[in-house]
Amino acid sequence: MTMKFASPGIRMLTLNLLVFCCFSSSAFASESTLDQGLRDCANGNYNQALNLLQTAYAKAEKNGDKVKAASALAQSYVQIHQASKAEAYLSFAFDNADDKLDKAGYAIDFGNWQQQQGHTEQAAYYYNAAFKLAGDNAAIAISASLNQNKLTVKKTTTAEQLKNLQALWQRLQQLKDVQQAARYSINLGAQARSLGNTGLALAFLAFEHARVLSLRPGQARLQLEALDQLAQMYEDAGRLTDVLALTDQALLTAQGQEAHDLLINIEWRHGRVLRAQANTAGAIAAYQRALEHIEAIRVDIPVEYQDGRSSFRETLEPVYLGLADLLLQTSAQLEGMQKNAQLRRARDVLELLKQTELQDYLGDRCAVETARANRKSTVLASDTAILYPIILPDRLELLLETSSGMYRQSLPMSATKLRADVIDFGNTLKDNLSFQPQAKRLYQALLTPVDAELTQQGIHTLVIVPDGVLRLLPFAALHDGQRFAIEKYAIAVVPALSLTNTNARAHHDAAFKTLLAGMSEPGTVVDKLPNAMVEQLLNANQQAASMNGRQVARAVLTRSLRNIPKPADSSMSGKLSQLSISKPEQHQQLQQMLALAGVNEEIHTLEKLTSSQTLLNAGFTVAAFSQKVKTGDYQIVHIASHGVFGGTADTTFVMAHDDVITMDNLQLFLRAGSMKSQELELLTLSACETAEGDDRAPLGLSGAALKARAKSALGSLWPVSDDAATLLMGQFYRNLAEPATSKAQALQKAQLTLMKNSNFNHPFYWAPFIMVGSWL
Repeated sequence: MTMKFASPGIRMLTLNLLVFCCFSSSAFASESTLDQGLRDCANGNYNQALNLLQTAYAKAEKNGDKVKAASALAQSYVQIHQASKAEAYLSFAFDNADDKLDKAGYAIDFGNWQQQQGHTEQAAYYYNAAFKLAGDNAAIAISASLNQNKLTVKKTTTAEQLKNLQALWQRLQQLKDVQQAARYSINLGAQARSLGNTGLALAFLAFEHARVLSLRPGQARLQLEALDQLAQMYEDAGRLTDVLALTDQALLTAQGQEAHDLLINIEWRHGRVLRAQANTAGAIAAYQRALEHIEAIRVDIPVEYQDGRSSFRETLEPVYLGLADLLLQTSAQLEGMQKNAQLRRARDVLELLKQTELQDYLGDRCAVETARANRKSTVLASDTAILYPIILPDRLELLLETSSGMYRQSLPMSATKLRADVIDFGNTLKDNLSFQPQAKRLYQALLTPVDAELTQQGIHTLVIVPDGVLRLLPFAALHDGQRFAIEKYAIAVVPALSLTNTNARAHHDAAFKTLLAGMSEPGTVVDKLPNAMVEQLLNANQQAASMNGRQVARAVLTRSLRNIPKPADSSMSGKLSQLSISKPEQHQQLQQMLALAGVNEEIHTLEKLTSSQTLLNAGFTVAAFSQKVKTGDYQIVHIASHGVFGGTADTTFVMAHDDVITMDNLQLFLRAGSMKSQELELLTLSACETAEGDDRAPLGLSGAALKARAKSALGSLWPVSDDAATLLMGQFYRNLAEPATSKAQALQKAQLTLMKNSNFNHPFYWAPFIMVGSWL
């Protein structure tokens, strides 16, 4: 699989990296603002280019300069996934270009944008306009044809697609511009290879043609792209010796070049091939180099590619996981300090993997990079252990870190079987059914292999860095045959230890000022929910009229969240408010279904236990919440309302009385407050709902804490009864006020209190509550 950072169909074939965090600009005194903006755009520094290009666009006196600035602005907005802002600039560039060939190029850009938005008819219109404007310019005609060919993929047979590409291939070979010919050959080859075996011969010819053309001086990047594509074809064919020969050429070509983006893929493939040839040491070295290339451009890699694929799932996860797998396996041949060092190295790779996964979920690299930069090294207490369960296709690896060192256990286990067991166990608990066999089976897999070490070292707090489906697992409910895990350990969950603020609490929690925000009676927020969610709620209400409305609502929220479409923009802010329900009866039904009767009691209970201010129902508006938290007066923020965690940050939000609070809103409000005072100690979301079966959804709680710069977050994997939630939350805050009681211990004691209550002793009531982040 070849890593691309932009659509190969774009007229300029931009292969530069996307920049998601802002960096200081280097000044070029001899350049105009427009020239510098164009330079930054060409180098992939899109955020940096935006300010310069906006200034150049506003101040341009010549029409040509304004058109150039508009085109570059559009490209920058597309690359940073603010595509809606690109349209006006694309339109301006196309409408106002004086030169016909320039106008044809802008038509192709606009057509590509329309194609990316799914507007096939509009895309075809602009490609046809490019054809008419191009006249006898073969390069522009071929560029338009290559892009137009993608529009026909679903409407034509493989044979017809191949015929079209073969015709283009004949025309492409006549191009005099070597650089253009090489670029378009790579584009054509990629399209031919996507046809499967039918197109492989043509793909090989096109890639080889590009390789030969790019041997000329100044074409090193194109040479690397061609070699990368050819090597992938040989790997697919099992010709590993040829892959290594091409890789050697690529690495020689890359010397002296800034080509980290291309070398990630080249070294990753290098590692795969060496591993297949049983050259483990060489494979580890190649994987390590691939990882170093990732880290060199970490903040610049797009969170997702132009076609919507996740950069994490497609490219980054396999590199990290592949290296960690090799390190863990080879540690078995080592002893003593060498083994410990190898396991620490594997741990560090897993930490990078977890960071990248959270970046992928949030659609935001800056928040994770900031947390990583601000985090101080952790010295584990002697009674605390960190457990990394690592799910591999054929086995489960358990990596345990204590103050004494690193330990590893490996168990043969199908990832598919483990996933099924975890999902089944969760469903059993949610349905309040008998759970003992499943609880024992999962305990034996996940905790029994490390139990002896935990006991020997006197571990009382177990911090888990869960992998994949294990994020959905309530570890507290696992059972060793005599006791639940929560009876043995205070349990916390962290998305990555390297993102966890483990600074000691500044002072006693009884003195912490707390903001209590609750919604028992939703107001106009029901008019601001996504259409898909509203339809699912109302349909479920009609189908289950005999059920309690709130039960229906929660069932829909937890089971259907993963099906809510992601908005086109990277933020839900503004999108949700456009989706309103006009019928009064629908408004009333939603209010009834989303009512949380127990919130009043929960808030009133906590008012007696904390030094607090309260926003309740009509008082809990987005504006009022924002005003309070921006003061920076609070160290604990407790929200008792529907918190909806979907499969991405875009489908994650908290309901206030009048509107939703998106994750970006939460970040904006709480960070403004944290800059005025000390950091937020705890964010509690006591009525959150997590998309059922979606192992990414629990990252929402981690992401909320990270974006809010909260040291810890308390939430639940599924909603429980009002009485149980109120009892647990009250007990938690009582425990938290006790001297020398950590947050994880406060939650453990609260869960044990519910377990001893005959009304709430089933794990359904106490197991879903999890402490995320700092356990101290």
